[in-house]
Amino acid sequence: MQLLKTGVIYQSDAPAVWDQILVQQAQIGDYLRVIGLDVVVDRAEGYAYTRQLDTDDRDDGVTVPRLVTRHRLSFAVSLMLALLRGRLADSDASSSDTRLVLTRDDMVEMMRGFLPKRSNEAQLVDQIDTHIKKLCDLKALRPTRQVGTYEVRRHIKALVDAQVLSDFNDLLTTYRDTLTTKFEDHS
Repeated sequence: MQLLKTGVIYQSDAPAVWDQILVQQAQIGDYLRVIGLDVVVDRAEGYAYTRQLDTDDRDDGVTVPRLVTRHRLSFAVSLMLALLRGRLADSDASSSDTRLVLTRDDMVEMMRGFLPKRSNEAQLVDQIDTHIKKLCDLKALRPTRQVGTYEVRRHIKALVDAQVLSDFNDLLTTYRDTLTTKFEDHS
């Protein structure tokens, strides 16, 4: 089953698999529930993925081994993910295009204000490149055919929902205010 192999299936990437998932969604869901997984299908956004069920979500209360890998993200990668989610929300509100494509330079500028200043600009860019690679590995970003350009994948809406985004924005405001205060105190 390709859904278990790839993690996320997009309608645009695999139309035949997508159609099969839609036709057999109930059967797939029943099968996956036995092994402690759930299938999430977002028809409007055109993607599907599996997620681990909590023991509380299971009808029989049986604990099953974790089959879906959990990824511990660094603060910077989490920050970038939240900022990308915010950019996706802004794009959805202001544009009819369903794709959000950003350049590496766009992401460097997006992150610059939140990372510690470095005397060497190349180190900052290298650090952000590492974060971009991690988000590509997690399939939150996908490189396009144009070098240095990435598509923000729609399923980050499921990874960073509106409540998490709101909480993260509040945290960032507090963080930015603290940095500004410390900088002004040292001036």
